Amino acid sequence: MTVKPISAFDTISQRVIYGLNFMYSEFVPVESEKADEQGQKKLHRLMGTMIDRLYETPELLNLSGSADGAYEWSAVNNSNPELDKGYKSIFKCLSDFYKFLYISFLRGEINSNHLSVSNTVLKENKTGCKPPYKTLLKEIGIDIEKGKTETIATAENDILQSLRLLAEKVPVNVNPWTPYALINFACCSFTGDFNFLLTRVDHVAGLNGLLLEIQDKCLERGYEKSIKCSFGASGFGFSITFQNKVGGFIIEYNPYKCWKFSFGSMNSIGVKAMLEDFENLDNDLRKFFITVCKTCNSCLFCAKGGRNKIFAVKVKHEGKEYTLCPDNYSRHNWETMNRDLAAVLFKYHAAQEVYGSDWKKK
Repeated sequence: MTVKPISAFDTISQRVIYGLNFMYSEFVPVESEKADEQGQKKLHRLMGTMIDRLYETPELLNLSGSADGAYEWSAVNNSNPELDKGYKSIFKCLSDFYKFLYISFLRGEINSNHLSVSNTVLKENKTGCKPPYKTLLKEIGIDIEKGKTETIATAENDILQSLRLLAEKVPVNVNPWTPYALINFACCSFTGDFNFLLTRVDHVAGLNGLLLEIQDKCLERGYEKSIKCSFGASGFGFSITFQNKVGGFIIEYNPYKCWKFSFGSMNSIGVKAMLEDFENLDNDLRKFFITVCKTCNSCLFCAKGGRNKIFAVKVKHEGKEYTLCPDNYSRHNWETMNRDLAAVLFKYHAAQEVYGSDWKKK
């Protein structure tokens, strides 16, 4: 499936699988005596084809046929329990499937055109072969048979060896909650390099190179770049950040959300201090805060029901008075990005390093 903009889907399964296809790696081989470049390339093509077939026919893995639906970016997922349940069932099916493949090829033994893995080993790793797996894997030329003591995969030897190599390349003990980076396996990334995502987002969002310009400016100014990708039973997605000492840019993807991507700033550290020094701010920043900060409505959320002093700050701009709430800084994220917004965010991040420095020291 070509990576291109899609605004509507027939089912939530298609929405989710589109996201998996979006994150699917570019082919970059690694040196290995186990699997040569041609074998790695063949596997990369076949695993991509498998995702295409799932998009066309989600029933191959018994994925939900529920009508498409998604959350607003600011909405919490449990605000629609039925939709949330549908999403989680899809993620769990996908996670279980790729976990089965990963454990099988990491722990199994290859002999010619067969891989065998002990059912006990699979059970110890809380996985196992399910009937839909056989149907889906058949699409890419892998036959699976579950016996009494072992499960056997039959395919061309170069495919089996490439799958073994891919499993061995998956990072483990990523963090206390993630025993292995399953996203690398699902996206057939032998190198774990997802730097292509920024260019892909720029292309699909129709930004004509703007994100690459932002990246260049960030790196010139000492921002640190980070890409985090995740894949698990409750969801998958990615975030790309460019961070200075306090804040920075963040670009995110979350298949639960109706926005294809979210563009914005990492946090609102220093906003209250900036509002308190409003008259000395750059004019673009003053206009920015008037636009993005909510006006105080005396909800007392920031004051914890009245126990603390209200955070709201009174400011004056172009002859008008405003009472702005820094605690309810409403616009961290936007559905798209443009050069004017990027320019003011660079100013905002620079101001954060000045006004938010006291917070950073604590």
